Amino acid sequence: MNRRRNETQSNNRLVGGSLRSKECRRGQTTLDFAIGMSLFLSVVIFIFLFIPGLLSPFSAGVQEETVTTDRVADGLTMGMLGSPQQPYVLDEHCTREFFAGNAPPSGCGYESGASTEERVGLDPVRENVNVTIRGNATGTPAADEILCWDGATEELVAASGSCGTVLTTGGNPPTNNDASVTALRVVSLNGQDVTVRVVMW
Repeated sequence: MNRRRNETQSNNRLVGGSLRSKECRRGQTTLDFAIGMSLFLSVVIFIFLFIPGLLSPFSAGVQEETVTTDRVADGLTMGMLGSPQQPYVLDEHCTREFFAGNAPPSGCGYESGASTEERVGLDPVRENVNVTIRGNATGTPAADEILCWDGATEELVAASGSCGTVLTTGGNPPTNNDASVTALRVVSLNGQDVTVRVVMW
């Protein structure tokens, strides 16, 4: 009786041992789990990084507006309001007529159009622009004023109710700076250093 019980127990141990060894051979080790999770996370991270790059050409963003704003600012200061032979030196006549909203006189490089967007070569349906010339006309330290072309004295003065052509054109930019892109160019106008400020939104 005891012998049979011992044989049965030894057989059970043998069967259990062989089952345990098969489970170990087919089971998952810690190293397998770590490799699998690393591959899974790598694929997920790659998808999150790669998909926005695929969609970005179809969504107009700040980068596109920045390029367009720089193009408009360079075009105005290097040719439209002056001569390409003397970049960043604005012609007084071209500048005055541009901000007055008139058709381009001979020798001026901007386009004819009713809106500021059309005069700088933009589509007024899709893009909005404001062009302003600012400077220090009062001699006050660190003054940054919108300038005006005084037809009587042929001088640049601070914009007021009684001056001639105010050197700003286009719509009012949004108050939220995140919604617009600005480009600045320092130029010479009538012998003074002024800043051309182009804002697009």
